[in-house]
Amino acid sequence: MFKYLLTFLPIFIFAQSSDVEELLTAQVWNISYNISPDGERIEEEDQEKIRSNFVKFNEDGTFEVPNALTGKTIGRWAYKPETNAIHFQEGRTSYRALIDELSELSLVLHYVDNGGFKIGLIHYIHVPTEKSNEEINEVLTSGKWNVVLRRFERIEDRVAAEDVENTWFEFYEGGTYQKSEIIDGNPVLTEGFWFLDEEHQLNLDASESTIYSVIGDKVR
Repeated sequence: MFKYLLTFLPIFIFAQSSDVEELLTAQVWNISYNISPDGERIEEEDQEKIRSNFVKFNEDGTFEVPNALTGKTIGRWAYKPETNAIHFQEGRTSYRALIDELSELSLVLHYVDNGGFKIGLIHYIHVPTEKSNEEINEVLTSGKWNVVLRRFERIEDRVAAEDVENTWFEFYEGGTYQKSEIIDGNPVLTEGFWFLDEEHQLNLDASESTIYSVIGDKVR
């Protein structure tokens, strides 16, 4: 029996202000990649740099970022649901970042006042929340999921940055799904069936050779 591990990045946004703030303050966010204003995505491969470049949103309205001189910079933050933006205040400097993506695993911030670049953040150490199959079903069917990493035992296959947009799964109520993957340089769509077993594993096409454990950023 073959078991694969997938890292999924969701591309949906929570609309409720309380949901957004709860996700932002749950854990430390580490910067994993940058997206330039012209759309070029640059992955950070150095794991130590990912761990040392972080943003921590505190529930008291303060945030922390690393500072080479003082160890960390502490400022103020506030989420504005009407614009879906986080407003930052560092001393006399203020700026904002639109939330392009947000989930338990990933955060993409669009710094519209600082050149229009984006940063992608993950939890370097992700502590997954125990969920029932009903709760997992709700999460899986809530939006389209981009695949950024595949792992089989110790073999790791990272999806090329330029292919992530067209490498995805979309799960539907009723047990069907669509999948897009790059074959010979072109996106190819396929369809199939899915279900969750008693061990909360995602089974595709009712085949014991395609059982997936969705782990998110647990390894990091």
